[in-house]
Amino acid sequence: MQKLQIKHKTCYIDQNGSDGPIILWGMYPHRGNEIAHMWECLMETVNDQDFLLCAFQVEDWNGDFSPWKAPAAFGNEDFKGNGLKTLQWLTNDLIPELKTAYGADREIYLIGYSLAGLFALWTAYETDIFSAIASCSGSLWFEQWDQYVSHHRIKHESYIYISLGGKEEKTKNQVMARVGDRTRKQEQILQNDPKVKKTILEFNSGGHFADSEKRLSKAVKWLLKNRNSISSNDNVINDVYNRGL
Repeated sequence: MQKLQIKHKTCYIDQNGSDGPIILWGMYPHRGNEIAHMWECLMETVNDQDFLLCAFQVEDWNGDFSPWKAPAAFGNEDFKGNGLKTLQWLTNDLIPELKTAYGADREIYLIGYSLAGLFALWTAYETDIFSAIASCSGSLWFEQWDQYVSHHRIKHESYIYISLGGKEEKTKNQVMARVGDRTRKQEQILQNDPKVKKTILEFNSGGHFADSEKRLSKAVKWLLKNRNSISSNDNVINDVYNRGL
């Protein structure tokens, strides 16, 4: 796996095949062998698919992935609301570099877990650069998220995958206990959004910290499957047209 620095952020890149989308994965840098485990999960799940994975790391999890400032939901660290800076880095620095090196016409997906999952979903409301989004165990309990999504629409035609652990809403923390209702409501909102080609909400067994890489890999599998099904239909239509039928 290739390691590189792009504007003071560390990225890890690996490619399966030579085609397919560029999948960006926002993550925290201090998790041991998390990247290697994620790649293993992908190879177990979608090793027959072409894609490039770029894991990008942020130093300030609560700051760099929060879309706006909000009080701490647990502990003493407030959310600093630097998500816009992270999005600007993605669109102005990382994505242009990846497209120059690996193909200008490749679709861009964004996936994330927990607060990074919230960030991924938020970007779909802020920019039209992503063709697919995965928000796994996304922090949809985040302050004012319900108000935000009621006044915004997805900006680009896209596939959106959301998931949640079955035990995540069963917590004594009243703020985080919102996540079940918020996530179910999010699915309804996405189903009614004209820009969303297809969406799904999957519930996984366990709590928030169970099998994050496996859950992300399931998301990637769903996104690639739906992308390929549309491509196959397009090929059939084109073939019929070319044969004059």
